[in-house]
Amino acid sequence: MNNKHISCAVVGGLIILMMQWTNVSYEKLKMANDSEVIARSSYDSAMIARTAEQRKMVILKRKTEVVRRYLSQWDPYINQIKSAQFGEAFINMKIKQAKIITISQTFDTVKRENGLAIPQMLNAQIVLEDDYVKVFNWLAKLESSVPSARVSSCKLTKGQSGNDLKMNLSIDLPIVKDKKGKFNKA
Repeated sequence: MNNKHISCAVVGGLIILMMQWTNVSYEKLKMANDSEVIARSSYDSAMIARTAEQRKMVILKRKTEVVRRYLSQWDPYINQIKSAQFGEAFINMKIKQAKIITISQTFDTVKRENGLAIPQMLNAQIVLEDDYVKVFNWLAKLESSVPSARVSSCKLTKGQSGNDLKMNLSIDLPIVKDKKGKFNKA
């Protein structure tokens, strides 16, 4: 083999390498173009879905505007009890203001499932005995001052003297989170 043959073999090898490189580059370019098309179509479908969800949200807001306005009126009452200690003090203050005889009282904080609107409740177990008019007026004033409270149990029995009434009362008061998402310690 002379120099001409060797140079032809080298040039042929270079041509084959360039063809192979061109073919690999073309395949990569084709894959990139296919990926771009797929990405564009998924972007377009995501934008269409987003627009549809925004429309649904606007329609839902329009449909629920009256209900949301009504529920926003309850915010001050639901956000009234910020901590368990405040709830205990509030109930004790209401009892002292009415000058009702308290036989016993216990307070427990009940944690509820995550994700609920009211994740914590203060359960007050109170036993009162006094004139039946005072007891019923006290309960009515308590319910009017804390409309978000739930009377879970109320047992009435005759008191020790004539007009006295013994009331075993169980009340649940909602405890709300502060704006940072933590329960107030107060």
